[in-house]
Amino acid sequence: MNEESRRPIKEANRITRLLDLGLNASARYPVDVKKVALELTPSFNADPITTVQAGSMGKIDGMLARHPHKDEWAIFYNQDIAHKGRTNFTLAHELGHYFVHRNQISMSRFECGESDMLDENKDFPNIETEANIFAANLLMPNHDFRTQVDGEPFSFDLMQHCACRYDASLTAVVLKWLEFSKNEVIAILSEDGFMHWSKSNSRALRSGRYYATRKECIEIPAGSLAFKAGYTSQARSGVIHSTGIWFPDAEAAEFSIYSTEHEKTLTVLILESSNGHNNESGVENADQLLEDIVTKISRDFGQE
Repeated sequence: MNEESRRPIKEANRITRLLDLGLNASARYPVDVKKVALELTPSFNADPITTVQAGSMGKIDGMLARHPHKDEWAIFYNQDIAHKGRTNFTLAHELGHYFVHRNQISMSRFECGESDMLDENKDFPNIETEANIFAANLLMPNHDFRTQVDGEPFSFDLMQHCACRYDASLTAVVLKWLEFSKNEVIAILSEDGFMHWSKSNSRALRSGRYYATRKECIEIPAGSLAFKAGYTSQARSGVIHSTGIWFPDAEAAEFSIYSTEHEKTLTVLILESSNGHNNESGVENADQLLEDIVTKISRDFGQE
């Protein structure tokens, strides 16, 4: 990773260090992104963020805009987005544009809708990906996330704990968890029997285990629990499949959870592993866990 591609991480880490020093443990999480924007940017720069404001914005999730006459910036976010985790990530995403891109790119306005968050633009550098990297590292810094998940088997209860701690979506937490897993793991979002996107961690990629969802339309395997697209405690708790269901050369522990509200299934595959599939929980948690599943927000979440 070159210096420029590391910039979103470095900028997020700079703020993280200040928050670690300035806040006690009870006030540290979740990150108050609005407060960071309004109170810290004047300390860093001569063109601070002076406004963070909600409003009805149609299909736009969030916007970073320069004042037309002053050296000031404003963040606007869509008040009609119901799910708090999605809104919090949007605020952090726009703050990422401020720290990483406002002087790098000659733009006075960054508008981000759902399609921008999904980030299908293949041009490089990809500013939406960079803003997402910044947001993930600001909201869920590695040192704290590691303390939450190290030594713990995967479960949706663990992911929900992290989602509550960081005020983030379940999807964002799962994708963060992929980076820390010592197994070959894959996350998949599917609907109507087809994958929307898939993300393999580096260990799975090195083994050639991934789904190229950006290049082709891929069906969910008929023998999988995700294919059934319905909540069961068995699917949520995890089931081990023999070789040939997900991959021809690997067993897979499948954890799937379905949202009746969004009619989408989030699946986590742990390949060649039987750890962490003994969690039992009630059906009433399923929609709560997946209520902001539509906040899948990074091109990097898909596979090339």
